[in-house]
Amino acid sequence: MKILVLLFVFILELTFSKELKTIFSYSTPPYVFKDGSGIVYTLTEESLKEKGHTIKPVFVNIGRGFKMFKNGQVDATSIIKKNSGLEAHYSDHYMQYHNAAITLEKNNIKIKTIKDLGNYHVTAFQNANKFLSKEFSSSINKKDKKYMELADQKQQVHMLLKGRTQVAVMDRHIFKYYKNLLINEKKVPNNINITFHELFPPTKYRAAFNDPKIRDDFNEGLKKLKENGSYDEIYDFYSKKYFEIKK
Repeated sequence: MKILVLLFVFILELTFSKELKTIFSYSTPPYVFKDGSGIVYTLTEESLKEKGHTIKPVFVNIGRGFKMFKNGQVDATSIIKKNSGLEAHYSDHYMQYHNAAITLEKNNIKIKTIKDLGNYHVTAFQNANKFLSKEFSSSINKKDKKYMELADQKQQVHMLLKGRTQVAVMDRHIFKYYKNLLINEKKVPNNINITFHELFPPTKYRAAFNDPKIRDDFNEGLKKLKENGSYDEIYDFYSKKYFEIKK
């Protein structure tokens, strides 16, 4: 009898499991890699796997992903805030970015507050104007073409290291990954010293789904990952592998 019950539960889970077309940003390593790895990719995949769901990844920039979800072209999107304006069923918080204002140490740029950013040429990640604070949005200098947003964050890092922008606003771990990559590609020297200006609190993000049942499944899986230690293990694995610059 017990075997029949277990078999019924298994069949039931298979019946309700889905392959979910899920948006991932294409330029945010070590959080997302196109080979199906990275902190966010793995956390999303493992949280959904608990209920038998699988992922069919769609790698696009933030703006494009927003439109695709809004138009019903995908089932889910990762790394989004509840105040994004997107009508969806939002998960619990499951990851966070550690954004900073990043400058070249040799330039001796003094940035003590967010308002100070208005004095410099700033390059930020796509939609930073929306995702960061209202103070950030009101402080950046848009009128004199001293502010720009880039979907390609490797280009953003390259611009800073080559002196083509004074400040890069982005997650510090994404910056470190791309700096390391550019050094390995011999596109920049390995002796460039950096200053991180810690102006922003950690930015917490959720996943979003068009089906509330799938959202609930995700939350349940995420809770189990945290309870059994897998959540911390995933972060630790990628931290050790990618966060340090190799000189």
